[in-house]
Amino acid sequence: MGLLRPSPYDASAAEKGSPWARRGSAGSDGTRTCAALALLAAAALLWVGLQWEPAYSSVVHPLRTADSSGSARWVPGRGGRDGHRSSFRGGQNTAQAQGHALGQGKRLLSFAACGDAAMQRVAILSGLVLAAEVNRTAVLPRLLVDGRGAEFGDVYNADMFVAGLRGQGLQVVAHPPDGSQPEQLELGAHYDAMASLQRTYASVQHISVSCPAFRLPPDLFVKHERLVFAATKALQLGTLLDTVLGAQQYMQRLSAGGLYNVLYLHAEQDWVQQCARWERATRGGRPDNCMNNTDTVGKNLQVHNVDTQVPLLLLTGQGSVDQELVGSAIVSLQNEGYKVVGWGDLPGVAGVATVLTRDAAALVQYYLALGAHQFAGNSVALADALLIMERWNAGRYATYYNGGNIPLEAHIPLFPMPWVFTYNDWSAGTEYDWMVQAAVTSAIEVGRVKPHCMFTGSTESPMYRWLAGKDITLILHTPEWKDALIRESMTGDVNIQARKRQSHLYKNVGAIVGAYLRIDIPKLPHFDQYNYVLFTDCDVYFRKHMKLIDWGSPLPSAIGMGYERYDWFPYNNGVMLWNMPYMKKTNADFIKWILSQHNGLYYGRYTAVDQGAFNQYYEDQVKGKPISRKFNAMIYLEFRDDARIVHLHGPKMNHYLEYLRTGNCQFGDLCTWGVYKGGLCKYAAEYRRYVPDWQVVHHVHRLCSNLVAGTWHPPHKNVPQNTCGA
Repeated sequence: MGLLRPSPYDASAAEKGSPWARRGSAGSDGTRTCAALALLAAAALLWVGLQWEPAYSSVVHPLRTADSSGSARWVPGRGGRDGHRSSFRGGQNTAQAQGHALGQGKRLLSFAACGDAAMQRVAILSGLVLAAEVNRTAVLPRLLVDGRGAEFGDVYNADMFVAGLRGQGLQVVAHPPDGSQPEQLELGAHYDAMASLQRTYASVQHISVSCPAFRLPPDLFVKHERLVFAATKALQLGTLLDTVLGAQQYMQRLSAGGLYNVLYLHAEQDWVQQCARWERATRGGRPDNCMNNTDTVGKNLQVHNVDTQVPLLLLTGQGSVDQELVGSAIVSLQNEGYKVVGWGDLPGVAGVATVLTRDAAALVQYYLALGAHQFAGNSVALADALLIMERWNAGRYATYYNGGNIPLEAHIPLFPMPWVFTYNDWSAGTEYDWMVQAAVTSAIEVGRVKPHCMFTGSTESPMYRWLAGKDITLILHTPEWKDALIRESMTGDVNIQARKRQSHLYKNVGAIVGAYLRIDIPKLPHFDQYNYVLFTDCDVYFRKHMKLIDWGSPLPSAIGMGYERYDWFPYNNGVMLWNMPYMKKTNADFIKWILSQHNGLYYGRYTAVDQGAFNQYYEDQVKGKPISRKFNAMIYLEFRDDARIVHLHGPKMNHYLEYLRTGNCQFGDLCTWGVYKGGLCKYAAEYRRYVPDWQVVHHVHRLCSNLVAGTWHPPHKNVPQNTCGA
């Protein structure tokens, strides 16, 4: 198929004789044992979980899959690098020996593992989170390897794992004390299992629970995030490590820089059939991104800037695949200049003499992907979603070619949403400095986003120093089109005074450039790996954890914008969800169009400046598809308890304070709406937490509280008859 084939590499005798391997021919079915069905079952569970409502917050309906609790003992034998051997054959290892001692007198929690390698990884993380939440010592689970039971140390380095978790304050033992009789608890039962563990079973020394994968409240993973990623870091292979290292070295020799990339292309026949059934579904939360871009994957990787100069290891599943689909994908990759290496080319994983078992191959592929320079997969596949989660946490590149969202986020919400805002020196020393602080503080503490700031101005300014002290990626950016945009703002027939009435941004050239700065977001390499990026103005604050999965489906095909004051088009662009592949493809033409209108940056019925430009140019993609108001809740409209982002659109806190004191408002009746009909007073009570030193907010909150209590009345007469909003 025109795959890049490096020089031959001889597998070691240990690899050829590994008990993880099985004898067989090198044919396509022989080299790839079918694992698609298990993978699809995991993906299906994720989507079913989105539609089902558990009986209680801590219970998700049980999985219909085998677990390791009753499996027969199976020992695959020794292997791996010195210091990484953890076989239980011939005696106890350190973790096992210490486990018996540490288990004495401890309150223990055992849990079962279930499903394939990826599902068992979820079970391990879930069991540890559960143990930490109920303050118990975790017992390492027995695992499943090709349907047979295995000790944890037969698959992973148990000593390293136990040591890695000790630093997080969680005690882990390999086995319970001899003679321990655990009390069984089924997590899938229709009662609050979490409450039972914390109260009813609190005095029981040893509890054994069923497989905890997808049965815990998602917020527990957020609460124990450090533990989760300490566990993923400590999950190092034991006997299969040599196979992974040999394959890595083989791939690294193909590149002058010693790098390699991995693409997991899901083209298993079972996968294709399951996706077709999903696409025929007429109701429920079906995915809309199962097979997207599979046959044209090369173009998608180019959009995401996956490096064509680095060898690309192509993984296509371990079972029977759709050969026509794979062939089209390979042609697409080669047309874009990618140097493709096949799974069968790697040493120690395929060939006449040795073929890895299904689960061994899955583990080797997973760790090859973890170690890659760049990884691309399918977000609907459980293993791929876990890889994206782990790599993002480690600050490493990971993307997915199928677009849409990541279903796993509904259950393990540890996929930080990229958020970008702009800052320009024109606003230095104004209320905008305070609002930036509120936006950033709430974004980090509550929104849990990954913040980026496109900064234009002096790196010696107080605001730059404040931002640099936060966990923010600062992007110093001066747009190439700056001078051309300023010239464009001077064109057209509308005089300057009329323009200022259309938008306050016309009062300052720097403000205009700052407003348009967002059009360069698709050019920034910081967002290459993402399919969706959240942009907001700096006059917002976050009220809830931001998750892409919460935006629903389908996601915007270009950009998502929402209503402003009234439910009509054109929309407000103070909060925007960007479809990055589409916006990258159209960015150059969009900028060229802006600079060629000669309209003074006024777009008629589409409104003025940047907002008008987005509404007019992308009208076909956005009109009739507004984002929910909960993602852009205007502060002058009715209070929304479900609001995730609150937008101080129009009047800011200093304007509301002036209105409360004098009755004057430079934004027409919006101040009146905010105080007497909208949510200003309730939102202000929350907002002050994020800017404790901005006295204006405290004054607004105090006057609002007194107004609601009836102990204070405005000294002016600009009060509406109906004041129920206050």
